[in-house]
This record gives sequence, structure tokens and C-alpha cells, in this order.
Amino acid sequence: MPHYFLNLRYKDGPDGLAVDDEGDELPNLEALRTHVLETARDLMHKTRIGAIPDWSKCTFEVTDETGQRVLTPPFTEALS
Repeated sequence: MPHYFLNLRYKDGPDGLAVDDEGDELPNLEALRTHVLETARDLMHKTRIGAIPDWSKCTFEVTDETGQRVLTPPFTEALS
């Protein structure tokens, strides 16, 4: 099963990227997209207030096992 890493981007530059070292195994890109949006919603609801002042500026930079970026959904997609 493919392994994906959901790296969280908040700001440009190296300080604005939270790297996912563990990743998740998901069967296909459709399941990955669903998982990413659910994770974004979960983070927005469970992260302490003020930690991320503007979630609309966040994206996930999802990479596969080789480091190839496969998906870059903005958090605004999780709001709809």
C-alpha cells in the first residue's frame, strides 16, 4: 500500500513547514484526498486558539515515499 506524508505548510521558507516523519498508508489518491481534508478539519478544531492565526493560509504538501509531491490542497477546501 502506498505511503504518504502530510507536511503542513503555513509560511513560505523552511521555518513554515512542519514535516510529517511518520506518514500514512492509504490505498489510492481518492482515499488520500479524503484523509487529508479530514486531517485538516481535525487540526483546525483541536489546535489551541492562536497557534495558527489564519488557517486559510495553510496547505498540506503531500509527498509519496520517493519525496515526490502528489497533492497540495489548501485548508480552505476542508471548510466546504
